[in-house]
Amino acid sequence: MLDIDTGEQTEALYRMVEISGGKRIEKFHTTDINHALKFQRWYVKRYRRGLYMEIIPKKKIYDPKNKKVGYNFE
Repeated sequence: MLDIDTGEQTEALYRMVEISGGKRIEKFHTTDINHALKFQRWYVKRYRRGLYMEIIPKKKIYDPKNKKVGYNFE
C-alpha cells in the first residue's frame, strides 16, 4: 500500500468481513492484496453474496518505558 502523506510503501492488512444482522463475522485476512481479491471472487462465486473489505495499515508504536519499537495493525 502506498502512503499518500510520505510517499513510501507500507504494509497493510486486508480483512474480509461479512455483515449479517448487525454482526460482523471475519471470513479472511491477509497482507497480500492478490490473495484477498482471489478469495473475494471465490466467495462470491460460491455463496452468491459479497464481503466488505477493510484495509488496515501497519502502524509503528514506540514504547518509551522499554525504549523499543513495535509494529501493529490497527
